[in-house]
Amino acid sequence: MDKLTEKDVWEGVTAMLGDSTKRLGRHWSYNLWNDPKRLAFVLARYKFAAKMACKNKRVLELGCSEGIGAPILAELAESYTGVDLDGPAIATAQQNFASDKSVFLEDDFLGKSYGTFDSIISLDVIEHIHLKFEPLFFKAIRANLGEDGICIVGTPNITSDQYASPASKIGHVNLYSSERLADAMKTLFNNVFIFGMNDEVVHTGFAPMSHYLIAVGCYLKQEGASL
Repeated sequence: MDKLTEKDVWEGVTAMLGDSTKRLGRHWSYNLWNDPKRLAFVLARYKFAAKMACKNKRVLELGCSEGIGAPILAELAESYTGVDLDGPAIATAQQNFASDKSVFLEDDFLGKSYGTFDSIISLDVIEHIHLKFEPLFFKAIRANLGEDGICIVGTPNITSDQYASPASKIGHVNLYSSERLADAMKTLFNNVFIFGMNDEVVHTGFAPMSHYLIAVGCYLKQEGASL
């Protein structure tokens, strides 16, 4: 066989890449330009959630924004549905990531049902929901999760707020400690496991030193548990 030339290799790579390009929306364009490492941290959170709860599952993401984590959650899932009230963000998600098994809905999901799902993922969302609407967040989880489903909720740790940017502090209206997050999840689930993250590293170390908290809930309590 003739030896491949550099041109042959380049043409092969170009053919493999095809014409598929993605245009980031306003949110992730801003983050990539102003704080590029944050993308790595966020994708690591999605990777953890996907490994824990998404393989061969019907997945619902509450608060999907521009769908940056959808390819990770949907990769091995049976189906994926992302919901967010941000219209431009959903338009970006639909343009970039919609497929036969991945759909995106523009809606305020609080208290609403979209069907029955095996897994619910909600990362970097609950801290933006005012306390008075918090019960509707958990109502949406109950309304959409199957009896044997798994729910993963991720949020910045209140102990890390002192290091947050001014822009983050404006939007973070409902921050959690590990204890409060566990207690909130226990209103719905018999079993709740709290993990911490620092940068891309997931651990179960000293919770107050975790920049980010992830709660994994399973085994739903019987209907009627107080919220």
